[in-house]
Amino acid sequence: MSLLLKKANPLLKKTNGGAKTSGELIAEVTGGTNLVEDKQTWEYAESHKDDIEYMKRCCDAELRAMMTAGIVAAPFYFERVAILSRKQKNYHQEVEYSERYIQAVEGFYRMPGHERYADVRKGPRYKAVLKRLLKAKELLAANP
Repeated sequence: MSLLLKKANPLLKKTNGGAKTSGELIAEVTGGTNLVEDKQTWEYAESHKDDIEYMKRCCDAELRAMMTAGIVAAPFYFERVAILSRKQKNYHQEVEYSERYIQAVEGFYRMPGHERYADVRKGPRYKAVLKRLLKAKELLAANP
């Protein structure tokens, strides 16, 4: 059982009797590390997908939640930062956020017990971030 579930068992019901969402549980157990302006990161996925500053804040929240809740960070926000950075020709930022994500995920799966979690490294978004990183490094070298 994950650290999050152990801490959350007595918290599974809302005060009004309904079940809490996983995001609400994570926010409660981790002191809100997964929130951006008191909202779940997924709440910005569509409405702010073209706002690089919000996407960067979502990246930071995902990494904080990964460290405190023991859940792997969602790749969506890192892919969006990479895409938006490339559009701005900010290859340094694209490399930075792609590397941060890849290093964090690799570190997550090296931790004991995490090998039993679904492996996001096999998913298309993780692979897209990895592919973008390689191209961004080429672009950065060609455009210092």
